[in-house]
Amino acid sequence: MTARPMSWAVATAGGTAGLGYAATRVFGSHHVGRMLPWVLGRGLGIAGYLCLVALTAAGLWLRHPWRTRWRRPAVEAQLRLHAALAALTLGTVVGHIVALVLDTYAGVGLTGAVVPGAASYRPIPTALGTVSLYLGLLVGVSAALAGRIIGRAWLPVHRLAVAVLALVWLHAVLAGSDTTRLAPLYLTTGGGLVALAVTRRLAASPAPEALGAAP
Repeated sequence: MTARPMSWAVATAGGTAGLGYAATRVFGSHHVGRMLPWVLGRGLGIAGYLCLVALTAAGLWLRHPWRTRWRRPAVEAQLRLHAALAALTLGTVVGHIVALVLDTYAGVGLTGAVVPGAASYRPIPTALGTVSLYLGLLVGVSAALAGRIIGRAWLPVHRLAVAVLALVWLHAVLAGSDTTRLAPLYLTTGGGLVALAVTRRLAASPAPEALGAAP
């Protein structure tokens, strides 16, 4: 990774981690002290969610027909940003998991973190997060191998990113103890990504006039 993408990575990491921690402090009901591992895990979880939203938005924009209207930033820079966001997402999610595993109050534990449904705290929502992690790793590894070992077979696997985002969104909404306070965040980010995906699909579809003029 060159200096410029690295600076993006550092800036994004600091920004998302700060937003996650600030959101937990402002909207959450937990206090720092003995609850620090939980607060840290919650903050990293929100940071990971924001990183994933940014990663998904960057991926959608890379193949959005409207992107051709803007020449900057260059495609190469957008690809580097996409890769940096993927690394940041993985890093914050791993931190989120480690913090909750080490916190006996969380009711997750190592088994609950790696085995879907084994957590004592909201097992089904927690399982959604575990499954999304495995699917996300599959998507990331397939993209890393694109054009080399697996050729273009990575693309169908990469489309599982939609399922990853949906599972993470449900995990965040159902597993969080402060979902009511964070509802505006989830609705805004989720709705924004849906709008971006819909406009991408509609912009890529041929106009009705063009269909009627086709031989």
